[in-house]
Amino acid sequence: MKISLVFVTSVLILFSVPEYSSAQSKASAPDQAELLKQFKGSWTCEIGKDTIAQWDMIPWGTGFEAKLKYVYKGKIIKEGKGLYGYDSALDKIVEAGITKGMDIGVYVMWFITDRKWILIPYNDLKNPEKATFKMEGEFRSSDKLIEINYTNGKPVKTKSWTASKQ
Repeated sequence: MKISLVFVTSVLILFSVPEYSSAQSKASAPDQAELLKQFKGSWTCEIGKDTIAQWDMIPWGTGFEAKLKYVYKGKIIKEGKGLYGYDSALDKIVEAGITKGMDIGVYVMWFITDRKWILIPYNDLKNPEKATFKMEGEFRSSDKLIEINYTNGKPVKTKSWTASKQ
């Protein structure tokens, strides 16, 4: 009787541990859809002398409609629109955006912590470490975020965004 009780207990432990650890890792993974909501609102960034970027993230459905424009001395010099949404099959955020005069860009983004994220072109999702373009971002507070753009693994631009008071 003791042997069968030990055997049954061992079998139960063997079969339940992987499920437990898998469920635990899923529970500890960042909630991508929820974290995306941190972007809600209007953001501004000084791009250069007399040039600011304005970025509006407007809730739409389960994601966001994005509007971006660069303004130089009061004149719009660059303008684009996009859609951001959570893709449950990928467990990542997908963004499709069009800047006037350019081809569409499709990107995938995911939070690695509750404040930090990575964004790469969608085409590089299968091999993210080989992406020629990558953005790393971080919310420093609820109204400040930093983005660092990388080309071929080297930082080429840092942007500091501030949420506008509404």
